[in-house]
Amino acid sequence: MTMRCQCVATSLLAALALVPAPVGAASVDASSARTVEWFQGTEQTLMDAVATGDRSVWERVLDPACVLTSEEGEVTARAQFLDALRPLPTGLSGGITVKELTVQEFPSFAVVRYLAAEWESVFGQRLVTRYRVTDTFRRQGDAWKMVASHVAVVTQDPPAQPVSKERWASFAGTYRLLPDGWTFTVALREGTLYGGRDPNALRPFVPLAPDAFVLSGRLGEWIFVTGERGVSHILNFRKFEPLVWTRVPGPSSRN
Repeated sequence: MTMRCQCVATSLLAALALVPAPVGAASVDASSARTVEWFQGTEQTLMDAVATGDRSVWERVLDPACVLTSEEGEVTARAQFLDALRPLPTGLSGGITVKELTVQEFPSFAVVRYLAAEWESVFGQRLVTRYRVTDTFRRQGDAWKMVASHVAVVTQDPPAQPVSKERWASFAGTYRLLPDGWTFTVALREGTLYGGRDPNALRPFVPLAPDAFVLSGRLGEWIFVTGERGVSHILNFRKFEPLVWTRVPGPSSRN
């Protein structure tokens, strides 16, 4: 996560990290209330330590062989992760709340999943992001040690930006994956730009700039590229790879 990638305030919950988790009869379907409580407290303590850069909390929980994968796909070993752990720099503040935590407990390991609700203030600008975190722990005597962690960002539409709509009418039309692939329809309706492969089920574009958008409910950015004769194609960045939709003759899509 943004703060965790920077690399991960101790709170009263920090004391929970020192309490061994109960080792009772393991169940794949459910875990004891005490076990869930321990993981809830421990995970929250780890998240609290992200902003302050408190390595001691992480050192107690991470197994020597632990591997962590960030939401950006960066894979780090325990030593590398701890070495990069720093307090948030001047001008930044924030926190992470652990929500919706579940535990799948097995005889020798447990899989912990939760929603990490993060807020940040970056020089006065507030950012709110949610992540899905999956941590795997192994039993070590009467305690648990984290052996793997994986973070995935929860996608959502960005806020629409106030931009000029002057050229939007020229964006309307039909685009194709050449030479004979799918078609994509762009329509302007009552001041809102829409797009989609099915002309009868178009989704609104969320403007980021006058010619750059995201399609509501979908990953990726859409950039209208203009040539000497107007809009020539759309660049659709799908997970950082461009897909080119070329403008082709088609019915007018303006209302």
